[in-house]
Amino acid sequence: MPNLILPASFRALLGEFRQTFTAPSFQNFVLLVCGFVHALGQHRLTNALRAVGSLAPKHFTTYYRFVSRARWSLDEFGLTLLAVVLAGFGSHVVVRLVLDDTLTHRTGKKVALATSHADPVLKQSNGRPFISYGHVFVVLSVHVSAPWVASTGWALPFLFRLFEGSKQGGKLDSPSDQRREQNRRLAGKTPRRRVRLRDQKVVDGKLVPCKPEPDTGPLPDKGRPTKLQLATELILLVARRFPNVRFRVLADHLYTGEAVLDGVHSQVSNVHFIMRGRPDAALFTLPPPRKQGQRGRPRVKGEQLPCPEAWAKSHPEAFRRETISMYGKSVEVELASYLGMPYRSLPGRLVRYVIVRDPRGIYRPAYLFCTDPDVPDTEVVEEYARRWPLEVAFEASKQKLGIEHPRTQLPTAVRRSAPFGMLLYSLTIIWYLRDGCRLAGFATLPPDAWYLKTARPSFADMLACLRRASWSQWFSDPSCNTADRQQILAEYLDRVVASG
Repeated sequence: MPNLILPASFRALLGEFRQTFTAPSFQNFVLLVCGFVHALGQHRLTNALRAVGSLAPKHFTTYYRFVSRARWSLDEFGLTLLAVVLAGFGSHVVVRLVLDDTLTHRTGKKVALATSHADPVLKQSNGRPFISYGHVFVVLSVHVSAPWVASTGWALPFLFRLFEGSKQGGKLDSPSDQRREQNRRLAGKTPRRRVRLRDQKVVDGKLVPCKPEPDTGPLPDKGRPTKLQLATELILLVARRFPNVRFRVLADHLYTGEAVLDGVHSQVSNVHFIMRGRPDAALFTLPPPRKQGQRGRPRVKGEQLPCPEAWAKSHPEAFRRETISMYGKSVEVELASYLGMPYRSLPGRLVRYVIVRDPRGIYRPAYLFCTDPDVPDTEVVEEYARRWPLEVAFEASKQKLGIEHPRTQLPTAVRRSAPFGMLLYSLTIIWYLRDGCRLAGFATLPPDAWYLKTARPSFADMLACLRRASWSQWFSDPSCNTADRQQILAEYLDRVVASG
């Protein structure tokens, strides 16, 4: 393998994923990771190849085929990453998994599997959600704590599923495509026959993989998996791979349906959930035991309990003030809880509903629930607050690693390109927590006079530390004379400037 400008500790971390690739694909993987680390502009495959320059010995189409056709599994890579995290940071009794989804914006009707989705960030003036075109990925991440670096933790994405919406957008060519085809006809050239492809189809009501074929429209609703079904698939994949590990899934209210809660608890026993619930949730007691000689089918639910909002109003004496740790700060809140069975989403099991109120009355009450009734109220609230780092991971992956920049159009490439950037986010943080934090003293610039020191390093700081550690190792090599070092530095600067 060529001498890539990466620190030895980071190359050793990449070596732990060698078994998930073939030998040629692993070389391509390491080279692309190096290119994405050092690319200062948009993070497309072309920019990554420019950043490594002559260190990429193969034809450029080989690296495009790495994301579109190469034989490697995104799931196996993610599960290996989780095993690395458990081996290095798995001292906790319960491993926290954070679940959410994110929208990556795309343009072009030939982009495979792209559909229209409600943008959670943008809203119209009338309050309705703004519709954006692109890909939505359901992401499962693992929460990592490193008290020697910061009091708060990080969410490391490692498993992904692409969600396809029901609307694909317009079918007509854009004006630029029409002009391009007209110019080709005037020049006597054959028309370009680019078609939108898909790699899955519905057969007998089931979604099955197939060879790439022309896309004839969105999948039917009966065969198209929902976000909840994709999330269940990811959680079960992890729970079955690590049956001796206890997991606690932290998710928003969008994933509180039966497909997730009952779909997971009915198949595995090493997973519990902490989620935001509904203030008007229908809760019941457990069904009473069947009496001897009783006729008819057994009862499936007991007496109906007040909904969380009504219960909080009728039990003001149940609230108590507690000081909890949220987002790195100590916060005083009022807590109360009671047990109930959500029959529609999790029949036959009691959950603990926790009502959180602000003593100052500024924020609205929050209603959380935990499928493990033995977890204390304060722990439920503190655990749910650990869901936020995944939002930070999405922002950093889009702004610093450019997961929306690639212009891939084939189905397999679409499924891999954005997750590849989020996996690089996870690898960078793992390296920093294991080795990079010890190099931060000399591998970072002095703080600016207008920059206030924060309690934890940002991802931009970690990525800058990785780059400067690479530079210090390769440009300060004592075995190189001054002329060789200057030549290496000049070639590197040419490549990096070209990639921007």
